Amino acid sequence: MEAVRCTRCGETRWSLLPDALAHLLAAPCELCGGETMVERRRPGAGHGPVDVERRRMAIAVRIAGEQPDSSEIALR
Repeated sequence: MEAVRCTRCGETRWSLLPDALAHLLAAPCELCGGETMVERRRPGAGHGPVDVERRRMAIAVRIAGEQPDSSEIALR
């Protein structure tokens, strides 16, 4: 399983085909047209389920009325 991630918007594209990485890297991001790079993360490699998606942490903290803990955000 191979993946590329957009350096501008963060969109990730996965492929099950072993030879698809070169094609994925050559093509720009389908959402914003930005440059792509090899994704280091792999499905199932995390520490477990997260309470809040990393990109939505600021919104969840604002709704809860709490101050974000920078170490907690960095870990997610």
